[in-house]
Amino acid sequence: MHHPRPARRRHHRAGNPAVPTARHSHPAGAMNTRPITVLIAEDHPVFLDGLAARLSATEDMRVVATVCTGLQAAQAALEHSPDVAVLDIEMPDQDGIETTRQLHRLEPPVRVLILTVHEDDQRLTAAMHAGALGYLSKHAEPATILEAVRTVARGAMFFDPRLSDRIRARLSSDHLQRHPFPQLTDREHQVLALLATNCSNQAIAQRLGISGKTARNHVSAILAKLPAGDRALAGQQARNAGLTLPFH
Repeated sequence: MHHPRPARRRHHRAGNPAVPTARHSHPAGAMNTRPITVLIAEDHPVFLDGLAARLSATEDMRVVATVCTGLQAAQAALEHSPDVAVLDIEMPDQDGIETTRQLHRLEPPVRVLILTVHEDDQRLTAAMHAGALGYLSKHAEPATILEAVRTVARGAMFFDPRLSDRIRARLSSDHLQRHPFPQLTDREHQVLALLATNCSNQAIAQRLGISGKTARNHVSAILAKLPAGDRALAGQQARNAGLTLPFH
């Protein structure tokens, strides 16, 4: 296991009075030289060691922790603040789906890539609903796994090419129509819905009870994740998807 330098601690969104620490406004691995920090949770030692070695051998990635269970992954995320968590879907004490939900609720959320031998619709749907940005077979080519980690680190979605047709079907399901941008956090969905009504950053801040700086940071994150070239295009995407605020 690697021994990283001390990292920022994450805070749960609810029940913690501490001010959350913001991630860099630009996507990890882009526009800067900071490596993508990765947490790996996998209960098969041979696969775990091989994956950790391959990611560590790349110049733009740094493995900050390797663990064997879901609960260990949740704790390691709090301790190491990784950009990406690569999770097995089946692990002792807590599966990858529940672990994904926990990591998605952190502030800022950890971006999750699921690696699995399973390709059934039930697990795929559960992973997407839990907030995973990537879902990939363990049998994927090493270069594909690296590409998936980099894509997820940018806040974009990456799914196994063999599952593309089924994923498109899931993305058009009733559930995901109500949440058309699963790569966004709940707060980012609210900000995007306000962008759809052409709200300024000041108006967004007043509506949501946040600072102007926080509003600007949310807008920057949304533009990177969609992706969209500017706030007008982001607002257009939201309108096209029928995104609206759940409150008045």
